[in-house]
Amino acid sequence: MRLTVTKRPPAGTDAKTPSSGSRYPLTVEVSDSATVDDLKLAIAKQVKSMYPDRQRLTFGDKKNVLESGNTLEKYAVKDNDTVYIKDLGPQIGWQTVFYIEYLGPIIFHYIVYNFQNIFYGEIFEHSEIQK
Repeated sequence: MRLTVTKRPPAGTDAKTPSSGSRYPLTVEVSDSATVDDLKLAIAKQVKSMYPDRQRLTFGDKKNVLESGNTLEKYAVKDNDTVYIKDLGPQIGWQTVFYIEYLGPIIFHYIVYNFQNIFYGEIFEHSEIQK
């Protein structure tokens, strides 16, 4: 199955005029029984910076989002159809977010507590409860 992958034009613009220097539209070949994941991998092979987690694919006028794990057949995608892509930007894992969210404040408090002369200009005596 041959599909055209392009960016959805902004509202109120001419859909026939591609932007200059754009790598889209591009043509992708996938099998007839391909999944959305297979399509994302085929796009990533052609556009190295667009790894699968960075892509949001939609189909048709209703902007149906193609969910990972489903077949293209489920969304009635046929040969020579157009699939629209949106770049979601760089993605980070949930573990990275967890470490930044919880480890960051712990390190910050440690630095303020132990290097108080940098922040306050003098050293304070800690009480027994603070030690």
